[in-house]
Amino acid sequence: MSEKFDIFISYSNANRDKMEKIVNTIKFYGVSCWFQLRDSKQHFIEEINQAINNSNDFVVFLSNESVSSLMVRNEIARAIFQQKKNPSYDIVPVVLEPLTEENQEIINLFLGSLNWLYAEKYQDTESLVLAIFEQAGITFKTDEHLQSTYSTEKEVEKIRLKEQNRYLNEYAIRHLEHIFPKYSSPAVLDIGCDTGENILVRFEKSNFRFLIGVDSNAEAIEIAKANAAENTEFFCCDVTSEGFFRQIFSRMQRHNILGFDIIHISAVLLHLGNAEGLLKNLYMLLSPDGTLFIQDEDDGANIVYPHSQFFEDCFYIWEHSKESGDRSTARKLPAMLRDAGFNKIDVLSSAITSVDFGGKYREELWDLYFNPDLWSADSASYFDNFEAFNLLPKVKERHEQMKADYMEGKYFIMLGMFFLTATKN
Repeated sequence: MSEKFDIFISYSNANRDKMEKIVNTIKFYGVSCWFQLRDSKQHFIEEINQAINNSNDFVVFLSNESVSSLMVRNEIARAIFQQKKNPSYDIVPVVLEPLTEENQEIINLFLGSLNWLYAEKYQDTESLVLAIFEQAGITFKTDEHLQSTYSTEKEVEKIRLKEQNRYLNEYAIRHLEHIFPKYSSPAVLDIGCDTGENILVRFEKSNFRFLIGVDSNAEAIEIAKANAAENTEFFCCDVTSEGFFRQIFSRMQRHNILGFDIIHISAVLLHLGNAEGLLKNLYMLLSPDGTLFIQDEDDGANIVYPHSQFFEDCFYIWEHSKESGDRSTARKLPAMLRDAGFNKIDVLSSAITSVDFGGKYREELWDLYFNPDLWSADSASYFDNFEAFNLLPKVKERHEQMKADYMEGKYFIMLGMFFLTATKN
């Protein structure tokens, strides 16, 4: 066996549920481990011995079941033999539960001279795992290294976003059509324009004079530029950076735009660390009688009837995906807009449901939120905790049956999707 591991995990199968949590946390930090879901059978011995030899460290999880297990005792003996050959080979005992007096005496014969960690002293699984790493001298990947590439660069996410836009455009256009008549030939700014396709669909009936789109995705902006009409311009910029205001103002001067009549921002604010700063900039860029149109999400408005753990798991996965952003953003927007200087703030609608438009987009709503095959979050590095990653297989296993039940009308779904407008006066 040539594969190398950072840690060999020794445990009793009786503690399997606890161990899966611990192992998922270890993997979350980018540390490899040999973890055999097994019972104690003789034919595993050779494979286990090779795995111990090919691991840098050995962690044994002690419970009354594991101390009584001949297999675990054999693993400990093998690890001690390995340590004698290689002094840098660390053995870390972790006590999962209070041991009986007899089992305490037994395990002391093997591990009495080592420093033991007691799981009950740590407030959560993550703290325990970090203590194991420290005792074993294991370095793990930092958040910076764990941060995944932004999902819009993945093909599966491009597909999902295209479906999302096609579906949500139905809602947005319904609201925007009430805004268009206020302006005969508006100047439009789109924040988070992506390839530009979405904003052009939404503003098809607006007869805009000029449209400027900005996005931080350079690849998407190149596509937008390639398809740009004479009265559109797209550029790449981080809208939270100090350079954004300077870059947008220079374009306004070039195109003789004193202020934007309509500023459009869709599903962007939840991904920003400084949404308040951006809103203050947009206030200055908006014309005196202009309208800021915002679409954003808030899972606090989510309702599913009848209740099912499947949906709760999906919501939890979204909440803890690093790329999902702040899933409570929309409820904060009225206060944030007031702080930015806006006076008139209207919440046009706060939810989308599975029966809207006569249920025409029932399947699109499902695929948008509950189809794991269209989620780009496929590894632990996409999440801020291990529980969310651990739920993925459970969701995938139940997905087809749950979708079939939903399509038959057995579930009603309402999701928090806010559409707001704000003006200076």
